Amino acid sequence: MIQLLVINDDTLTTGTGMHCGADFEVSVADSPLAAFNSIIHINPDAIVLRTGNGFDHVQVLRRIRNMQASKNTPLLVLSKDEPVVTLGNKTADKNTEYKLEPCEWETICRWVTEKLDVSDEAGQKEILVVDDDPVILDLTRLYLGAKYKVTTMNRSYDVLDRLENYKPDLILLDIAMPEIDGKELFKMIKEIPGCEEIPILFQTGMAGINTVRECVKLGAAGFVIKPLQKPVLLERVEEVLGTESKKKVYVFEEKDFIFQLINGFLKDNYEVLRGDSVLSSNNRLEEVNPDVLMIDIDSSAFILNHVRSTVNQLSIPLVLLTKDLESDIVKKERLSPNTAIVQMPLNKEPVREAVMIMAQKKAAGIR
Repeated sequence: MIQLLVINDDTLTTGTGMHCGADFEVSVADSPLAAFNSIIHINPDAIVLRTGNGFDHVQVLRRIRNMQASKNTPLLVLSKDEPVVTLGNKTADKNTEYKLEPCEWETICRWVTEKLDVSDEAGQKEILVVDDDPVILDLTRLYLGAKYKVTTMNRSYDVLDRLENYKPDLILLDIAMPEIDGKELFKMIKEIPGCEEIPILFQTGMAGINTVRECVKLGAAGFVIKPLQKPVLLERVEEVLGTESKKKVYVFEEKDFIFQLINGFLKDNYEVLRGDSVLSSNNRLEEVNPDVLMIDIDSSAFILNHVRSTVNQLSIPLVLLTKDLESDIVKKERLSPNTAIVQMPLNKEPVREAVMIMAQKKAAGIR
């Protein structure tokens, strides 16, 4: 079911229906406040915004993009003013498009299905969701169903039987399953012929460091924290399935062999970039806007002070590398929830673990 929010259209009413071969649930908002509330409560898959009727569509659009739930949501702006459409398409971000009115409803629906890549159901990626909580299963199906073919199961032994003949593209697995613990079920799934390479994301309400460490050791593709947030869930799924660009880790490290070691640890799951100029570092950070910034503070502590304001402004989490866990700067940085400390010499699991946690915080907008 595609959740479509239409803003400033008095010809439509809220309801469901089949359009362009896909199921739509349409919500209509007649004011900016109603639109913002709808975004928070229904997490639409796509948004259509009509100009006119006293709407300042630029301000509304800006507010929509500043909201965590809709910062990357496909958005179509419809206007009767040709210069507005021309200028809009020149300046809009990659997820925003302008079209000239009048625009047929079928054209709008076709635009939505193309943007969500659901026009060909046979080509959809398949996701198996395993959880004993029916609310979580319904939410996951609702959040992912517009873009993916979702199958849900609530019993561990049934999952093992099903996977003998069914091979999804991704498995979302609850850690706290009643019959077989999720971590044990993970191991059993990986022993089924043909399932060895299927990526598995854990869904968990236990976000402690030990849980994350166990996920990393098992070889999980990552984890999603409950209660589920649609933008975060979609981003993690898209990242694992390769339908979204890799998260970026920006590393300040003077020693080539240490940078190459970090790159080797992370390159399969992240795009690893190297900061090579102190003078250009702030401009580069603003341009790249990485998901995680990594700094070797034993040799490049001055970088931390230099980029601090930019890091705070862009809400970029930090991973700091050091040999001395008792230094004054480390003691100070430990107080920040947006900073992780990794002791050198480096090992793969602590580095991946720290980056995974900090990237998750960036995606969830946690400070």
